Amino acid sequence: MSAEWMNIQIMECEDVIGRAVTVFRQSNGTHQRYVLGNGRKVEANADGTFVIPETATELRVMGI
Repeated sequence: MSAEWMNIQIMECEDVIGRAVTVFRQSNGTHQRYVLGNGRKVEANADGTFVIPETATELRVMGI
C-alpha cells in the first residue's frame, strides 16, 4: 500500500457539545480512510456520523 494519501473530500463536523471538527476522506488509489486534520483515524458509521475510536466521541457532518 502506498504511503501517499490524497484528500478527496473535506467534511465540517461537530461533536455532541458543538465543537467544530474537520474530517478528511482520503485515498491512496487502493484504499480509503477517514482522518482528522492531525492524522488521527476516525471510523465512519452507517448513519453518516463518525466516531473517534479512542474516545467514542461521535461527530456529525455539518457541511461538505
